[in-house]
Amino acid sequence: MKSLLGYACTCVAAITIASPASADHVYLALGDSSAYGETNRTLDPSNGDRGYVAPFADYLATQNGGVRPTVLNLAINGETSASFFAGTGRVSSDGQGFNTNYVGRPDPFPQYQELLSRNAGFVANGDQVTTVTVQFGANNLDGAASNPAFLLLTPQQQQAAIQGILAQFQADYVNILGTVRSLYPTADVYAIGYHNPYNGDLSLPISALADPAVQGLNQVIAGVGAAFGAKYVDFYSAIHPNEASLTLIGTYATDPVNYVHLNDQGYAAASQALIATATPDPVSVPAPPALVLGVVGFVALAGRRVRVSRKTSCPA
Repeated sequence: MKSLLGYACTCVAAITIASPASADHVYLALGDSSAYGETNRTLDPSNGDRGYVAPFADYLATQNGGVRPTVLNLAINGETSASFFAGTGRVSSDGQGFNTNYVGRPDPFPQYQELLSRNAGFVANGDQVTTVTVQFGANNLDGAASNPAFLLLTPQQQQAAIQGILAQFQADYVNILGTVRSLYPTADVYAIGYHNPYNGDLSLPISALADPAVQGLNQVIAGVGAAFGAKYVDFYSAIHPNEASLTLIGTYATDPVNYVHLNDQGYAAASQALIATATPDPVSVPAPPALVLGVVGFVALAGRRVRVSRKTSCPA
């Protein structure tokens, strides 16, 4: 009898231990350094279970009987909407090496290809991707912000350049969200917008141009996201007007422009915006308002392109 009881206990223990190896619910994060949870590069390498991703995964556990989803963060520092597919053209060449989910991969290796590879594993294991966060676009604008020649252009030329960047981003973002939806048609997808760190230091030459550009980007994200059934997450309002205290802008005198990431308090505020958006029957979070952007209204153009893309580019 004692032996039988011991055998039963062993079986129960074995079942308990084996259970986590069964099919998992997966939270997938795609994007750039903001999605990766980057601050000042002192906490790298990392698997990306940090920033706003970690508290959001903790929240998802509260909606699933206390079981936290498996987190897979494929975001890469410096990623643009184009480099997501190509692997080349990132604004930070060392970003992939920080994310331990890419160990063993050649560098550069496209985030898109890693997604397809991991998805094949999910299918083989019977895992279900139930939640996806997607955050791209800020590094597309970096091509203008980090180029000294950009500030020498006329206002009309600057707006035309930003308009072109947003148009290309929109085309890429349609493809990114289309890929996500084709792989995970029933997942909860969140299209995440951006804060504007330059509001925290208005002395920088780029500051006057940054806010309309970031809000224009956020409008494209919200519009395309809606076309694919993704919920827009308003990080801009979560951080504004506290950019000086919730980001790293202005804290590193040797590199005042590039320290644009959220700090720990900023990521906490951003995660609360994400959780509020995901909470059942949340208070409605409006899409960013239409703005008058200096002499050229590229937000109106972005809005028209979103509607056209919805008709012609989105899956039926």
